[in-house]
Amino acid sequence: MTYSPNITEAHIPHDGGWTEDNGVPVLLLSIPSIESVIPLKIQRYSYTWLYEGELDAYILCVQINKKEEFGVVFSQQEAGQLLLDALAYEEFTIVICKEPIEEIDDHTAYLSLPKISLIRSVQAGW
Repeated sequence: MTYSPNITEAHIPHDGGWTEDNGVPVLLLSIPSIESVIPLKIQRYSYTWLYEGELDAYILCVQINKKEEFGVVFSQQEAGQLLLDALAYEEFTIVICKEPIEEIDDHTAYLSLPKISLIRSVQAGW
């Protein structure tokens, strides 16, 4: 199934970092503005990456359960730096929470998107 995004705005991560879960690289993102999708139970999701030249940013577009849709902006000067890590060149999981990373504990609600891979745009150059 091909996913064609229909988003008009995207969220900017406030913080992020790499960790690992059972040998799988995990990109952990804190995005306070994304709280509407955090409690969703994912039955199915689709995603695609776009490159936006004016912003010099990759945008991760995600559709959950064929209903909810959102985007996450990874500009080269900010969150895009996380995509330059060697772990971003293989398949990884993205975990999104609304709390600051330093406040995450075992009871923190989150959204997990496994098996994400980024095919880099020639236009981006990064």
